[in-house]
Amino acid sequence: MPDNSSVASASAELTSGKVYGGSFNADDRNNPRTIIANWVAEGSRVLEVGPGDGVVSRWLKQAKRCQVVGVELVPEAAQAASASGVFERMLVGSIEDDTLVAQARTFGPFNAIIFADVLEHLVNPWHVLRQMRDLLTPDGHVLLSVPNIAHWTARLNLLLGRFDYTDGYLMDRTHLRWFTWRTAREMAQSSGYAVVAEVSVFKPRFLRFWRGFNGFQIVLKLTPA
Repeated sequence: MPDNSSVASASAELTSGKVYGGSFNADDRNNPRTIIANWVAEGSRVLEVGPGDGVVSRWLKQAKRCQVVGVELVPEAAQAASASGVFERMLVGSIEDDTLVAQARTFGPFNAIIFADVLEHLVNPWHVLRQMRDLLTPDGHVLLSVPNIAHWTARLNLLLGRFDYTDGYLMDRTHLRWFTWRTAREMAQSSGYAVVAEVSVFKPRFLRFWRGFNGFQIVLKLTPA
């Protein structure tokens, strides 16, 4: 297993210059960020890992009066998010760096820790999830979304002998891990959590059945077991 500095360096190289974000529609229930944001209780203290330009935390602060601390690997994204004035504190670096985790702990405990399409970019998401338990309040939750590699588009491409990387979406070239519904649950449970809520994001939207096949993203609400 590589040391923390090499992990952070490799992750930074893969995601260099990428600033994720965009619009936020609180009524769009087929979007992982919306599902996660609606799970956060009003007035919560939140740690958002990988906030991009801060679109989710901005809504949490404005609509739910939350206090948010951010952890962002990409300096350009951290700068864009910090400029919005949404975050109480922005920590720049990798959540796989133990020093950064210790720094984040000083701003906790947190009612909610958010990983919206982040864990698939990590070398060891299991270890990170285990560490997050110590940053939560007794009734806190980890809220996460990951892509479903068993989506029909990935199955079809494999049938055709293709495993091609893309810029974004399911086969994003910065992904280091892939999950199915079963392995996403196993990751949560082996990291010391119980799954208390689960939702599938479908793509295309009209195929809202058979989530293991048509579900594009897996969204989980976890509590320490």
